[in-house]
Amino acid sequence: MRHLSLAGLGLLLVGTPLSVPADESAPGQGCYGYLTEMVRSSDYPYRDFTTPDKLKLLIDQDDGEQLSLQLFYETSGSGIIGWVRYDVAQQALWNVTIDPEEPQALTFERRFARAYASCLDAR
Repeated sequence: MRHLSLAGLGLLLVGTPLSVPADESAPGQGCYGYLTEMVRSSDYPYRDFTTPDKLKLLIDQDDGEQLSLQLFYETSGSGIIGWVRYDVAQQALWNVTIDPEEPQALTFERRFARAYASCLDAR
């Protein structure tokens, strides 16, 4: 019976989309760590809610061309700040919190985009 439960759980997980915290493995390291630093360096207005060192990303979707990222911080209540989209080929970061159909371009430190691209190429 135990094996059946584990097998059933495995089947459930296979069909479930996986959201991954961008800086889960090591903040500032790995490919997704560069995304975290990119957003932290941007002009997204997250500083109204938290400090750069406490800002975290949750990767909602990653199709290899665009990433949908949820911005949040740890709190006892709802710590969701908003959403950004990153276009990998264009190295463009967009605020899509208010209107995903009319995103606002964000400025950020370009070195993080270059580092993210290099990291992906090295895989």
